[in-house]
Amino acid sequence: MSYVFQILSAIVNIYSIICFIYIMLSWFPGARFTKFGKFVSSLCEPYMGLFSRFRWFTFGHIDFSPIISIGLLSLLSSILGGITSTGRIYFGGILATVIFMIWNIISTFLSILVILLIVRLIVLLVKKGVTPYNSAWYQIDQFLGKITYKITSIFVKKSFSYKKSLIVSLIVFALLTFVGRIVITLLINLCYAIPF
Repeated sequence: MSYVFQILSAIVNIYSIICFIYIMLSWFPGARFTKFGKFVSSLCEPYMGLFSRFRWFTFGHIDFSPIISIGLLSLLSSILGGITSTGRIYFGGILATVIFMIWNIISTFLSILVILLIVRLIVLLVKKGVTPYNSAWYQIDQFLGKITYKITSIFVKKSFSYKKSLIVSLIVFALLTFVGRIVITLLINLCYAIPF
């Protein structure tokens, strides 16, 4: 029976690689219209399309649905690999793997936000707050502004600048990442303590 799970895990790993290639093909204009691109698209679009339909995977102009879809394949592969190595279906182990993978997706998103906030703050300080309308920073500000103003309004009741909202959001996301790691480690240890 463990051979079946081992084969399934290998199939999921191969499919994950194909999906990653599909995502990379979108970075090169016209690559999906080649014979190879059409073949890869025919394999991946039915699965990847399931996630691109959900609007809440898109923040501003950034679509996180490919990360979610690859993350779920990785989760499935980890679960199948865990069943293969233990020889049994272990609920605590599966639950710990699910929690760990979900946290990986969330922490990746938080890390990207922290890096964006740091870089944007540095650029604002160097350029003294001047952002031309047609610059890439304007697009990033459209994305970050929605998030940072909402977060800052929770903690600051009076009016505040964009720079202040970036600083407050940076602190909040850094704290969330730090506290999240501690909580997730505790949850995973509790899951492994489940006897079944």
